[in-house]
Amino acid sequence: MGRKNTTGHRIGLFSLGLLLCGLMGFTGSLLGVRLAQQCQPQPIGQESEEPSGEQPDDSADEAVPRWHNQVMEAHREDDGEVPAPVISIPETLNAETEYILREKDLLSGSEVELSEDIPDMYIGMNREQFLSAMENYEAAPPLSEKERGFVSLDVLSFAPSRVVVQMNYRYVQPSKSFYVVAINDLIVVYLEDRQTVYQYTNIRLSQLPEQLQQEIIGVMHVTDEESLYDFLENYTS
Repeated sequence: MGRKNTTGHRIGLFSLGLLLCGLMGFTGSLLGVRLAQQCQPQPIGQESEEPSGEQPDDSADEAVPRWHNQVMEAHREDDGEVPAPVISIPETLNAETEYILREKDLLSGSEVELSEDIPDMYIGMNREQFLSAMENYEAAPPLSEKERGFVSLDVLSFAPSRVVVQMNYRYVQPSKSFYVVAINDLIVVYLEDRQTVYQYTNIRLSQLPEQLQQEIIGVMHVTDEESLYDFLENYTS
């Protein structure tokens, strides 16, 4: 409505200017022409260049879509604030691990080093599991190790590529006589020093004749190796 009223108003002033030209002669003509020129209506479809008050659209100047900017901003925040997770893989033994056994004679201080295939029971163990297995072995060594004079062990190094275990022995020394005692109902043979174990046996004290039991309870002395073998052979099941 505002646009139509403005156009009609300009047409009326233009007509008035032409009328003044006819009524007032030359002077009136000049005034009428000037008035008509100032109020000449614009052709329909053209608009006067008036500020609309709207802010210019900056979307044409944006070379990158807004969603892309948001993604990039989120990516920058993640890179700056959230550290990448660190995955720790425990070191475990495998079939290729070199298994070193170092046997040490505690009496003489001599050492012998042997390289063996790692036992299957240790494959896949990490450090804590392997140390626990070694503690169990030390607490209850095989009978064959006891007979050799096994005392203790130490894990010197642990790595997936190489493990070193020191086995400490107090090797059995030659002896002229022996002593037979009972420990937890099992017969154990000591050397003449009464401190070094010569042999652990599976002979039970409770299964021996009563008189022999009393001798062993009081620590039975065996004078030589042949007499000891006869005793062991007679009562070993």
